[in-house]
Amino acid sequence: MEERGLKIFAPEGEPKMDDKVFFNEEMLENRDLSLIAAKAFFEKIDIEDPNIGDPLTGTGIRGLRYSELGDIYLNDANPNAVESVKEALKENDVEASVENKDANVFLSGKPGFFHFIDVDPYGPFTPFLDSTARAANYNSFVGLTATDNSAPTGSYPTVCERRYGSKPLKNGFMHETALRIYIKEAFEKFARYDKCFAPKFCYQFKHYTRVMGRVTESKKRTNKALENIGYLSYCDECGWRKLKRVQECEHCGGEVEHAGPLWIGKIADSRFTEKMLEKTPEEWESSKDILEKVHAESEILTPFYDLHELASRHDVPVPKRDKVIQALDEKGYPVSRTHFGPTGIRTDAPLEDILEIMES
Repeated sequence: MEERGLKIFAPEGEPKMDDKVFFNEEMLENRDLSLIAAKAFFEKIDIEDPNIGDPLTGTGIRGLRYSELGDIYLNDANPNAVESVKEALKENDVEASVENKDANVFLSGKPGFFHFIDVDPYGPFTPFLDSTARAANYNSFVGLTATDNSAPTGSYPTVCERRYGSKPLKNGFMHETALRIYIKEAFEKFARYDKCFAPKFCYQFKHYTRVMGRVTESKKRTNKALENIGYLSYCDECGWRKLKRVQECEHCGGEVEHAGPLWIGKIADSRFTEKMLEKTPEEWESSKDILEKVHAESEILTPFYDLHELASRHDVPVPKRDKVIQALDEKGYPVSRTHFGPTGIRTDAPLEDILEIMES
């Protein structure tokens, strides 16, 4: 089996829990975008021979793809995976350190060592956050994958509150709420070690959510960033939403629900995503599409609107998305598509202006 010219050894077809070595082809874009983010980060900080850690390496494909960037340290608790990794390293003529340990043991044994850590588990990333925070260098980059989206999207609110200490909401933009809960969790965990986790490129795609950010050791920067932890207010009567805790809907005057605590700052850094775009091959179409959309919406804070949901809620015809975007742009409002869905837009425009355009 190959990915982007690199050969790996894994079972063909859909991954199964009883596979000796787990490989998920559905994560191609995740791996593409992680590599691009790593390139953009290392270009900025200019570290000679950075240490790159993959504590849940599986087939080793992530480590193989990072091998052009620095010294690779691969680990998996599964001895079958370790053998598969060694075979892949030999086949691709790549050198790397390979260990067979529990991921937390692997990371905890290397405090402050890694300049880039990629944590890609099956399920939540929370069991690995403490050890990741300890292993991250004072100037590093961390990528975290979560596949337990049903909890922070509101299907299992009690699980979310237990696992993340946050209340979710199940609505049309629940995947953005989940992403913001994940970012909050990462930020708070790193803050406990006096390290500041600054989100640089975060998104939701297919069955997973990806949180990627820069880590620096700065109490002052961490204290300042605490202002990005807050609550989301949402009116289920009219669909109004705001990243601030208020008690009354500013559109219809109705009662509001709250989600949080969660991240109320930007989900991406446009300067960083611009650098990523410069490094993205044209032929990586799906990965580039995600990146372009996240880049376009990165400066707009208000949670996105699904136009189909709004149209249904307010009993108006479903408008063409591009028409709404153009009209809002002509009114001077920041507006863009969103990567969260094909019928969504992100804008800071008041809800009444959005509805007026939809009804026209």
